Amino acid sequence: MKSKKRTVKKFRYKFFSLHSFVIHALLFALIGGVIFNFVFPSRQAQAQKFSTNEIIVKFKPQIATSIREKVVKDLGGKVKLKIDPIRVEVLGVPDGMVDKLVEIYRRSPHVEYAEPNAVAAKSMVTNDPSLSTQWGLFSIDAAENGGTSAWDVTTGSSSVKIAVLDTGIDPSHSDLQGKIVASANFTTSSTSADVDGHGTHVAGIAAASTNNGVGIGGTAYDASLMNGKVLGDDGSGYYSWIVNGIVWAADNGAQVINMSLGGTSSSAALQDAIDYAWQKGVVIVAAAGNSSSQSPHYPAYYTNVIAVAAIDSNNNKASWSNYGSWVDVAAPGVSIYSSFKGNSYASLSGTSMASPFVAGLAGLVWGKGDCTTNVCVREKIESNADGIAGTGTYWQKGKINAYKSVVLVDAITPTPTVISSPTPTPTSTPVSKEMTVTALTMRFTGFTSTKTIYAKARIADTSTNAVVSSATVSMSITSPSGKMTAFTKNTSSTGEVQVSVRSKEKGIFTATVTNIVKSGFTYTPTNTSTTLLVQ
Repeated sequence: MKSKKRTVKKFRYKFFSLHSFVIHALLFALIGGVIFNFVFPSRQAQAQKFSTNEIIVKFKPQIATSIREKVVKDLGGKVKLKIDPIRVEVLGVPDGMVDKLVEIYRRSPHVEYAEPNAVAAKSMVTNDPSLSTQWGLFSIDAAENGGTSAWDVTTGSSSVKIAVLDTGIDPSHSDLQGKIVASANFTTSSTSADVDGHGTHVAGIAAASTNNGVGIGGTAYDASLMNGKVLGDDGSGYYSWIVNGIVWAADNGAQVINMSLGGTSSSAALQDAIDYAWQKGVVIVAAAGNSSSQSPHYPAYYTNVIAVAAIDSNNNKASWSNYGSWVDVAAPGVSIYSSFKGNSYASLSGTSMASPFVAGLAGLVWGKGDCTTNVCVREKIESNADGIAGTGTYWQKGKINAYKSVVLVDAITPTPTVISSPTPTPTSTPVSKEMTVTALTMRFTGFTSTKTIYAKARIADTSTNAVVSSATVSMSITSPSGKMTAFTKNTSSTGEVQVSVRSKEKGIFTATVTNIVKSGFTYTPTNTSTTLLVQ
């Protein structure tokens, strides 16, 4: 839960010299004069998860620029990047001081949040270059498989932009030439092109040129591509690079963002960027991760992202794919043949490969023209998914079906029948629809003793699985000591509601849905309680 805004008094700046002195005193007390020799075991153990010399800070909106700059200077930092639309700054700090400085910034009354600059990585698993079949396009009914396919209805539109935030895209590849309408490099690499190969592979799955006599076909093959390089040439990158890429894509007309990447660390800045893009009308798709785990994978875990698990050609969950109530759909992700660096082709596996099938499908739905909002596009994709084995357990909606997602079912007007002597028909009593909790998840954030514990519930129609918005949900979070905090909140357009509490307690927290109310619906209690261990 974000801190409440505080009014800035006129005397704040005069008082700042004393505040600065206190910060210096606290900093000295924390580091004890051994700033460059002190070793943090927790950081050593997570050497690949966070930057050792960068943090992300968001100051409160009312704080003057002069005060922000003085806070950063007094704490020995340097502004390396500003992401103005979401008021996020990436600060360079002394090497090895990330933990302590994050703690100091969080204590400051000027700061909304502070966090380490976490690392994300591509979500690929294996490489099988000998396999050269594009079974995935047929599995989701994008290409014809003995019947009508999505491509018989639409192949997308060049006006639809799919942003691939990845290791870059090879602009000279035969199947991608001329499709990239914008490029930006947010990494320390010297080029926005793809040195690794992962981004080129992902881009080909989403939107490779088709019917051009060479190579492969892409899911939304008439869509345009935006190349946002947010992972370095080694396939990993800082969250700040990804945050910057998301904002760039949203501000430059992307209608779809694909992120075949992720990390295990939650991030307020990353969620801010996701919410910013969603509010600008972007459909956001991300890989669920390859750890064979139910643990959250970010950014896929966030509400405004379609989280994608991987399946094989037999519609079975890939053994390494992440899964759980927070995963939305499944898509082909095992031995997927696509474009690769150096104008070549390769077969790769991973949720990285599953995600762009969904992003490409979003491009097809946008191109069909039946939807004018990202809410509509997401609903088309999720409500038309096929209920394969594992649906409701490994993922909530099933395997995506491109054909069903783009077909507009027109209402059939019956031919009127003339009745000479009509018999009055009794007025029937409206039948109330049923709704229930289809997903109830918990998570926590925080690096200090005080943690924020979140509970999120998803409400849907029991017969159609369509989300139920504007339903009033009564729920609670109970701490290990038995303290219960109750909430009443309405579901969003995605049928979800999220609540949170802050606590210093350790142990098992319990989230419970006690009631749901909406006109025209009756509530059928299922999946009403879940727990989370906080240590």
